[in-house]
Amino acid sequence: MNGALRANRKSERPTHPTKIALLEAGRALAEEHGLYGYTVEMLLDSSGISKGSLYHHFSDFMDFVESVQVGVFAESVRVDIDNAKEAFERATSKEDFRRFILAVVGSAFLPDRPDLRLLRASMVGATRGREEYRARLGAEQLRLREMLADVIIQAQNRGWVRPEVNPDTGAAFMLAYSFGLVIDEVTGKPVDPQGWQDLVMAFMDRVILVQT
Repeated sequence: MNGALRANRKSERPTHPTKIALLEAGRALAEEHGLYGYTVEMLLDSSGISKGSLYHHFSDFMDFVESVQVGVFAESVRVDIDNAKEAFERATSKEDFRRFILAVVGSAFLPDRPDLRLLRASMVGATRGREEYRARLGAEQLRLREMLADVIIQAQNRGWVRPEVNPDTGAAFMLAYSFGLVIDEVTGKPVDPQGWQDLVMAFMDRVILVQT
């Protein structure tokens, strides 16, 4: 479990001090004990808040646990969005844009990314049979996909990306190839980062980017 669990909750913006304190205590407990490794009693002891106050702000303990997880997920999405926007805004040519894509591909191998991918995967897997939780996580993931689709549209308008590329599909592909590394990482013998980057960039050059 990595430091992403200490993230600030952005998507639902709780404003009541008690609710904020409960969520902060929940994130600290999740960091130490895992997403499901703490109890109501541990939360109440850690936060110093009464059970009555907990259930005033959350329908039940599972609602609270899910709220903590959605906050963590939302913050990881926000960081990805901010990083991608900052990098794209510096691009002034197709070559700059290609370097932006290469940086995104390379960032998949930063030290904290495997833990973050596994964390996201565990959250997504936990949505089975929990439609409200799935909708809440889905809204955050959609936010990231739409931002990347907007980047693709801007790149198309500048003549850097093929006009036939569907922005939503292209954005989903960019998210899928990075997230899919979690499947390989569980083997304990991950693929060579350079080989991975070369393959992805070859696809980008032949299918996504305008040929010059």
